[in-house]
Amino acid sequence: MPYVYLILATLLNSTFNIFGKLFNRKVKSDKDEIYLYNLLLSISATIGWGLIYTFHFSFDINVLIYSLVFGICYIFGIIGTIYALKYGSTTLTSLIISFSLIITAIWGFIFWGSSITILVIIGLLFVALSLFLCLYSKDHRDKSISFKWLFYVSLAFLGNAGCSIVQKTQQINFEGNHGSMMMFFAMVINTIFFLIIYLKSDKANSKQLLKQVGWIPTCAGFSNTLLNLFIILLATTSLSPSLIYPVLGVGGLSFVTIFSFIVFKEKMQWWKLLGVLFGAIGVVLLSI
Repeated sequence: MPYVYLILATLLNSTFNIFGKLFNRKVKSDKDEIYLYNLLLSISATIGWGLIYTFHFSFDINVLIYSLVFGICYIFGIIGTIYALKYGSTTLTSLIISFSLIITAIWGFIFWGSSITILVIIGLLFVALSLFLCLYSKDHRDKSISFKWLFYVSLAFLGNAGCSIVQKTQQINFEGNHGSMMMFFAMVINTIFFLIIYLKSDKANSKQLLKQVGWIPTCAGFSNTLLNLFIILLATTSLSPSLIYPVLGVGGLSFVTIFSFIVFKEKMQWWKLLGVLFGAIGVVLLSI
């Protein structure tokens, strides 16, 4: 059963970005449509975590501050992700976001007492080489790397790193308790935020969009909830984190790369593909 959890979590780890790219390809994705996407995603994630929280009910008012900070980071993360997928490659976007492990690792060295190992140093070197290869362009006319994509993927990168840091800090400070509570109230905060933004936007096409592509952000929200649920379940198994997180990172990235090539017809120069490979190795080393 632990390996079933790991396989399902690995597949789910890739679906968030795939759903986002699919949405961008089906609609023109202006700001109003993306507001609806983020609102539906947040609602489905809130429902999912609400069900989980019901079965793991606990309450500590001090956890709410973690929910607030996590919610803010999550808002930046999903806004950055959907726009980065609009302006750039699915594979490169997924790779850069996975590099948020760097910030989490550095935070761990400073605040969690994590040790700096030779594997971490080598992993950081692989990540640096990966970034160079992925962002390098021989032709100034190459539009695969744009300023807009760099801005939004950086926003997603920082948002994802913030979520990881807040979640880990909360679990450390509360001895592994109240994790479901933190996630549920964080999703409630996201839903309220995106509802306010959506109500102020042009809602003329909302009904048509709900019929045509409303299932995409809904599935993205539930898949993200299931991913976190399987990660929680994996933490209770005998599998080592040094196996779980590298498999999640590299497996998810591999699936995104293959899916993007076959379904989205995204192609990359050989050196960027090599950069993705080096990045995958870096993610593994940083996860061990």
